[in-house]
Amino acid sequence: MDIPTPVRWLMVALAAVQLAYALRALRPALRAAPGERTDPWLALADHALGIPVALALAAGHLTVFLYATAALGPVLTWQLLRHLRPAPGRRDGRVRRTG
Repeated sequence: MDIPTPVRWLMVALAAVQLAYALRALRPALRAAPGERTDPWLALADHALGIPVALALAAGHLTVFLYATAALGPVLTWQLLRHLRPAPGRRDGRVRRTG
């Protein structure tokens, strides 16, 4: 792949931003309650798996890019499905209160 030098540096900067977001998402993932662990860990995985995608594009390694995208695909699909389908006990994103 022939990627211009400014675009390569932009992808490296994007990977650094993704690393910052992944580190920021780590604390909520570690502190999540037992019933609410999936969403914080999906957010962490999304940012963490975006780093090799950006670096592979910056380095011009198509094989690494394809493997990283193959790992990122299920995470993004799972996030989309969780966003479209409300969790049990919730209706329209609101928590159902009993009592």
